[in-house]
Amino acid sequence: MSHNVKFIASYQVTTHATAETIWALWADVNNWDKWDSGINNAELHDEFKAGNKFSLTPQGGEPILVTLKTVTPQKEFSDETILPFGVLRNIHYIEEIGQQITVTHEVQAEISQEAYGFFSKEIWPHMQGGLPESVNNILSLAVKK
Repeated sequence: MSHNVKFIASYQVTTHATAETIWALWADVNNWDKWDSGINNAELHDEFKAGNKFSLTPQGGEPILVTLKTVTPQKEFSDETILPFGVLRNIHYIEEIGQQITVTHEVQAEISQEAYGFFSKEIWPHMQGGLPESVNNILSLAVKK
């Protein structure tokens, strides 16, 4: 019997950017490569709403199909990718704190035990390490708007 191994990482920043501006950047899937250097290309062919799918090509990788699982405008969205070796989830959320907002990006992975070695050495370091850069990049774009 095979068990899955769980990985979780998150990055959070407080900013004066508005929830509306952050949300507009998140909902513009086709331009995610402007703030996430780990993405070569992303294409949403429908509305940014739960149940819809988009294709995402990571840098140096093959295109993958991603499903939007939850979408609450101006608040949060999550997506899920089912791969042969496991499931990847991204959760993005905004919390208003007085005159500021907190922006959080969390990544979760449930990986088959057989793929643990490969995933933990070849994929997870890039996913985990890219969180601060992508969050800070989106905040930089948001405060310029």
